[in-house]
Amino acid sequence: MFKKGLIKGKTIDKIFEIGVLIKALFGFFEIAAGILFAFLGQRIMDNFIIDLALQEIAEDPNDFLANYLVNIANEFSIGSQVFAVAYLIFHGLANLLLVIALFKNKIEAYRWAIAMFSIFIIYQFYRYFHNYSLLLLLLTIFDIFIVFVIWLEYRRKKKKMYANK
Repeated sequence: MFKKGLIKGKTIDKIFEIGVLIKALFGFFEIAAGILFAFLGQRIMDNFIIDLALQEIAEDPNDFLANYLVNIANEFSIGSQVFAVAYLIFHGLANLLLVIALFKNKIEAYRWAIAMFSIFIIYQFYRYFHNYSLLLLLLTIFDIFIVFVIWLEYRRKKKKMYANK
């Protein structure tokens, strides 16, 4: 199917590798951001984001992104900080562990990655419909794309594995 289809096997391999590397980078970023938020969460929201956004609002009172950031910062509670820290660190660790397993080429890692990322996607949709975060929506769309690419790569590897038997 892949050799005669629109998407060639090598193209899927490259998309898979790039997508999984991006997930690894996101994993590192999420862990670092979680640790940073654990220690500096409220200060970051108060000092950096609000100051940055208020400068933009002074120039353009209708600036969508700046107003959005100010609203997020104003609604950021201790409970939100604890959630953000736990979610970022857990999601980052899960990303890194799954990426390592995928790059070790273990066939069961593909199923685990699809299952875990799908659980995160479901949860991210749940969270999105509670706070309508554009960033969370973009992350969810990216995760859906990554699950699709992992599934394509899994099918290809599985087919190749059975062909070699």
